[in-house]
Amino acid sequence: MEQQKVSKIILFTLSACPTGRSMGTVLSEVKRTFDAIEFETVYVDVQTDITNHYRVKKNPTSLFLDYQGNELYRIEEFQETEYIIDLIERLNQQTVALKRPNEDNQASVEAYTVYLFQNELLVPLEVKYLNKTSVRAPRITAINMLLKTRNDGYENPFPVSATLELVNFKGNFGEIVINIGEGKERAWNKEKMKLALVKSLSHFGIDDLELTITAI
Repeated sequence: MEQQKVSKIILFTLSACPTGRSMGTVLSEVKRTFDAIEFETVYVDVQTDITNHYRVKKNPTSLFLDYQGNELYRIEEFQETEYIIDLIERLNQQTVALKRPNEDNQASVEAYTVYLFQNELLVPLEVKYLNKTSVRAPRITAINMLLKTRNDGYENPFPVSATLELVNFKGNFGEIVINIGEGKERAWNKEKMKLALVKSLSHFGIDDLELTITAI
């Protein structure tokens, strides 16, 4: 029954998610034990078609596929290297039952409140986000919407080249890394960026954060 052995693992995650990155590190370690297994990372907010094809609903999700691309199993959380190695061995021995949702993914429109400057004061704006998958990441999405929102009469302190690199939340505190295209934008004000982020994330219980800006 060779076709039923694990041939490929796909990690579905968001590019800025620290848990997804940690899971990617685990799978890199697993690769050293199973060098014949193919590994792929899919970013659910960009590669929506494949995310919906496999009915992925949580971030991160790791899918285990056979040689024909059929799903053998999935985990919807972080797991350590030893757990994954043991799971692969049990899947190869066909001692684990398939675990897969039956419901198709559904697109939805999500509403977020972000804060931009107007006359040097932060004011709220409601913005809409079309989520083409069933995977929800409200805090990451709120940050991305803040970076992208441009309205006449409002000042967005983030330059148009700004992209979210990494987030990490611990209780009411956040750590955020933003990439900015060096030399391509007007001078930027880090303090204004932080104020806009804190206010936009206050709806999620965040009241302080450390902001790191990297030039790319």
